[in-house]
Amino acid sequence: MESSMTTHVSSTSSNETIKGQCRCGCVTYEFPKASDVDLEDKNLSELYKRLIVPPEKQKFPERGGHSNKWRACHCHCAACRQTAGALVVSCAYIPAEHFKITRKEKTGIYRASNHASREFCLICGAALFFYEDRDINGVDITLATITTPRLFDYFELVNHVWVEDAADIVLDKDGKGGGLATIFNDDLPRMKRDSASEAY
Repeated sequence: MESSMTTHVSSTSSNETIKGQCRCGCVTYEFPKASDVDLEDKNLSELYKRLIVPPEKQKFPERGGHSNKWRACHCHCAACRQTAGALVVSCAYIPAEHFKITRKEKTGIYRASNHASREFCLICGAALFFYEDRDINGVDITLATITTPRLFDYFELVNHVWVEDAADIVLDKDGKGGGLATIFNDDLPRMKRDSASEAY
């Protein structure tokens, strides 16, 4: 996952990175801000175009100074909730070529399903990364492990995914019956499964 952090990054980049770590600090990671990716680059891949939210599509573009942000989501799948010990897990997918991980100690890899694995710290237990078998182009990170201040200057939450996995604890169409009322009052799209699936 280590790289030179140059491909698709603007020559006028801030040279500052977004940083994160597990609770005890045995695992740290970093990657560029989306504002450092040049959306005018003719060679920019479709992957980057999908992962970056420009200011005109942001709910609060003033946060972050009207700059590009990384796309993020709230995941409600059972695997995310159970491995993180949380009712919902907010995460973002970051291109592997710009993602650097430093491990001071051995980490754990948990085979969470027949198509993906999760990496966690063996010392403090923090849930850190999610890897899809069929996708070697990037890694999902848990937003709660980011340590760079002003998190939402750099990330834009765009939807809720895998809502059907948490059907018994989410709001119904009339806004009743759920303990997640505060999360579901954000007007973001709710998807039955992943971002490409039908609405819930």
